[in-house]
Amino acid sequence: MKMRNTMAVLAALTALAVPMTASAQFGGLMKAVPGVGGGAPAGASGNADAFLANAMLSTKNVMIASTLLSAALQNRTDMAALKQKISGISNAQSFKEVGANKAELASDLNAMTEQKDLVGALSQTYQNANAEQKKLIGDALINLGVGIARNVVLAQQAPGMVSGLSANPMMLRRAGELKMAAELIGMQSKSFVTIAPALPKLMTALKIKAPAASATSEFQPMKP
Repeated sequence: MKMRNTMAVLAALTALAVPMTASAQFGGLMKAVPGVGGGAPAGASGNADAFLANAMLSTKNVMIASTLLSAALQNRTDMAALKQKISGISNAQSFKEVGANKAELASDLNAMTEQKDLVGALSQTYQNANAEQKKLIGDALINLGVGIARNVVLAQQAPGMVSGLSANPMMLRRAGELKMAAELIGMQSKSFVTIAPALPKLMTALKIKAPAASATSEFQPMKP
């Protein structure tokens, strides 16, 4: 059983690491978001605890940002339902709980990637929004940019997780979490290749100031 768990985690982390560390397959992701090369979240490559903590923080914030932006694009106005969903994500304490929102994350990301003109669609939504809604959209876009930058760093650290898992059997105690983290980061990465190039144009159009070093910036609070 341990060997099966090891192979499953290695497969997931390797699948994440290979496409994201090949610059030819980034689709401009590294250059699309300001500050993406400006450092890494705390924690050395190969440190499973640091990797998982950073992956948890980044994924939860991307989930919340995607929830808000998807709702804005689709004109969903049920604030009670949005608050409940965001509260559930915020209060998640394990990757099992975070992973329970995986299908909804995919749907929210698809709401953005399927836009023929994401910049135009979100710009129009923003212009029609009230002051509170504009603040939420702005914070969500900033957090999405930070999430993209951190996602790239996490993907770059994935090879260290692979070698660390191979060298240290004690890391198997985090096997299930590492596998879910890799799946969630991989899912985000695929969508970010489409979303990331639009973000600088979108922030410029909406006059939203992007963080100087996204990979090391703090996430903005987002509470509708």
